[in-house]
Amino acid sequence: MAKLLKSCRGFSAGVIFFSATMFMCQVSTAQQPVNGSQLNEVRAAFRSANYQDALNRIYAIIAKRSNDADAMCLKGEIQARMNDASAALESFEKAAKIKKAGVRAAVGRAYALGSLKKDKESTALMREAISMQASSAADFLARGMAFHYLGQDDKAQADYNEALKLDPSFPEAYLNKGISVSDKRDPGEAIALFATAIKLDPSYADAFINRGALYSKKGDTEHAIADYSRVIEINPNDAMTLYNRGVIYVKKRMSDKAIADFSAAIKVQPVFAEAYLNRAVAYTLINKNALAKKDFEIAVEQDPTGPAGQKGMQGLQMLKNF
Repeated sequence: MAKLLKSCRGFSAGVIFFSATMFMCQVSTAQQPVNGSQLNEVRAAFRSANYQDALNRIYAIIAKRSNDADAMCLKGEIQARMNDASAALESFEKAAKIKKAGVRAAVGRAYALGSLKKDKESTALMREAISMQASSAADFLARGMAFHYLGQDDKAQADYNEALKLDPSFPEAYLNKGISVSDKRDPGEAIALFATAIKLDPSYADAFINRGALYSKKGDTEHAIADYSRVIEINPNDAMTLYNRGVIYVKKRMSDKAIADFSAAIKVQPVFAEAYLNRAVAYTLINKNALAKKDFEIAVEQDPTGPAGQKGMQGLQMLKNF
């Protein structure tokens, strides 16, 4: 089943999203100010999942402005999405030294620590972050994410609303507000918020992913497929989205399309027990049992004690007479 993604992906095995934030630059008189269009280009690249391009661009900015805490935070967010939690933590720590009591740096550090399995330190830092003063749209967004992490979604939504008062054209605030209401109210509200984020940036992959997951959850498979397909257009190497679209195709008994999606996901991410498991199921639907058996075996090998491995064993048992 496709799962609704949370507010930071990159910190936790592709399940959580940390959004690129729009921020107010702290301009030092000792350095040249950065052109606002340069920062917009970084954010646009980040939202369209072009992480390497975003990282290259932010490196160029930081080369001119090494003591800009917000630019350093953006660098950390990009590194986190590229699954380099150690490098992300280093960037957030540098930002924290530049700007004391910075909400954004604190939240970024907390997520990076969580990704590094330092859960107690992560939670403590999140609790510290919610007590910090927010003054910019980026601050309110970051503090709202901390509230969401701690399960205080009413306060999270209040902070996202404050962010939108300061910057009504803030796609990340709409995205995260949508995430915070997705499990608690009519999904229509969250879907509308994701749609607003998409209207502001038609290449905002995270917004399509989350809206697609909600459509899938409510049984609207056609809209879910459309959103996942748009994500794959934006980023053909998004293994999780390929997998989630494949799951829908299996449910619709569109086995050839499901197999193609699972195969593409496995090519990007070879250790992916769930994709092997579901490709095996798709093979059984078209009586390709020998191929199904091989995939069930790989699922068991990759996840011997987990749910995919256990279901793989059940699949092998089912096919033992074939």
